Amino acid sequence: MTRPEFSEEIYTLPRPHLFVPSGFAGYRLPQQTDYDLELVLRDPRVHIANTWAEAEQRDICSFGGPCSSLALYEGLPARVRELVDAAGFREFIQTLTVPVRNDHAFLVALAERWRDTSNTFHLPPGEMTVMPTNFATITGLRVGGDPIPFDSGIHEDPSALEWFLGEVPKVERGAARYAQFAKYPKKKPINEHEEEQMAREYLLYLFGATLFPNRGSTVYLSYLPALRDLRTASRFDWGGAGLGTAYLFFGDSSRSGQSTSGYWRVWELWAYEVLRMYPPECKHPDLSTLPRALIWSTEHRGTKEGRGSLNAYRLYLDELRASRIEWNPWRTNGPEPEYLARSRAVTASRVLLESAFGWQWYLGDRATR
Repeated sequence: MTRPEFSEEIYTLPRPHLFVPSGFAGYRLPQQTDYDLELVLRDPRVHIANTWAEAEQRDICSFGGPCSSLALYEGLPARVRELVDAAGFREFIQTLTVPVRNDHAFLVALAERWRDTSNTFHLPPGEMTVMPTNFATITGLRVGGDPIPFDSGIHEDPSALEWFLGEVPKVERGAARYAQFAKYPKKKPINEHEEEQMAREYLLYLFGATLFPNRGSTVYLSYLPALRDLRTASRFDWGGAGLGTAYLFFGDSSRSGQSTSGYWRVWELWAYEVLRMYPPECKHPDLSTLPRALIWSTEHRGTKEGRGSLNAYRLYLDELRASRIEWNPWRTNGPEPEYLARSRAVTASRVLLESAFGWQWYLGDRATR
């Protein structure tokens, strides 16, 4: 059978990024309501800070995690790993060491303080959030760069999928279950084009499992045009897409109280280091290590006080004072990494972050000190 022809001209200027109106498989979109523009929190009646006010214990489960991302990366042929590194994900992948157990009550206490109108926590010392520099420091991904050239219609073009991936995956509403991309280690690429296809399949797995996970365990194929040239893919704003995804899902968690997705670990690690909120004992030999997710992996974490106690976490936040906050915990002994230095340019700004799930505002003027 002759392989379908693929026209790269389509992807010089991808088709407009159109979000699937009904959302993705297995996920309920946040409730749309009318609200007073003067309110910091729109429709407070459907926020868990109100509906769960008297609850002694509630849970928010999380979707996504390290899975086998690091092990699969290490099993790739050397030339394929070089392509993944060139795309800008090496530092992030190195943080995905071992699974981390989620403290559900910890996320509940934070979500009760989250306001999706401003994407900030409302705390006694003032508004705070995970800023671009915070996200970059924790993950090793730069926030800022060229917009990702999404193509919401690429799943309807089998010849394009053949060219990008070497196969046509099973797709539903523009997304594919990321687990199907874990079979590539069984392949043996015979030329440079097949090496690039294997690298793209791995990156789709990485996106679905860790950076852009969702309740449906799927990954949008609309990211593929940004992976057309893996050697220059690092210029795109992957960190901004990850941060925007985290904002969106945490906002939904603050409303529904059911679950959260995106790179949810960022909320825990940020609260450990900035708020000093019941951090586990850290046994890492170098506390200045970057990305910071490395020092909080399970192998370097000791016991944690207050684990699982929603009331203890609530009380901590109720009594939080500015003097207890570590405003700049991420000092290093060496030169500042490029991904962090370049993220500073957007930290004091208002930035509209875009991912495959939608747009989210980062309001730097409200959260920076």
